[in-house]
Amino acid sequence: MAEKNQMEQHLQNSVYGTPLVHPDEQRHYLGTFRERVSLAMTIAEVTNAQNVRAFTREINAHPDLQVIFNGHIDQSDLAPYLKATGQHNLKFTIRQDDFYGHQATDLGLVVASDHAIDQNPISLTAKYPTTPAKTQATPPAKQPGWLARLFGHH
Repeated sequence: MAEKNQMEQHLQNSVYGTPLVHPDEQRHYLGTFRERVSLAMTIAEVTNAQNVRAFTREINAHPDLQVIFNGHIDQSDLAPYLKATGQHNLKFTIRQDDFYGHQATDLGLVVASDHAIDQNPISLTAKYPTTPAKTQATPPAKQPGWLARLFGHH
């Protein structure tokens, strides 16, 4: 009887593929698990060229990790990230399966390990917050000196 169950399981795996552990988590993180992720960027963040610098800082800090790209992003938007990945000799994968998201809030790239590293935070905005541009502060109104206050001339 056990032999028949093994044969059924083998046939099921052949037809439908090996069942995934936490399939929703793997779909969200482009085929890997949350505990393996060092940096996660949404499609909107990937398409913003200003974020390449933060991505480069991350791969400089972790040269042993790999990069997983969402293949639904336009090639011109991925180009600077692919270039940086190549310059640092990192392994990378481009995932184009239909179940990976296409929306701006879906993940566009993930920097990940092949084992659990439990980094926190992993989102770009939390890990590399942008400092607002320094605005030109208006100088405070000039206060009258002590001598002017003493004689009542304001």
